[in-house]
Amino acid sequence: MPSTILEGQIILRQWDRASGLIEQPQTFSTLGELYALCLKATDPHLIDRIIISGHDDTGQPRVLTFVFQSITVSSKKA
Repeated sequence: MPSTILEGQIILRQWDRASGLIEQPQTFSTLGELYALCLKATDPHLIDRIIISGHDDTGQPRVLTFVFQSITVSSKKA
């Protein structure tokens, strides 16, 4: 049995001084959809993680999680 992808989620995050950390999950079912969601992510929404659920070649459920870290670089001198 070949490994298969069932679904995926991209989690966008945004920091808001009043509300704190806000996460916005969006689902995708193809690599093309994931690519489009990544391209649409603009400041202040940052890609936090991508989660892909499916089955391996033995039929066992598997979840892959890709986590991203971001920093802000300012051209202003401290």
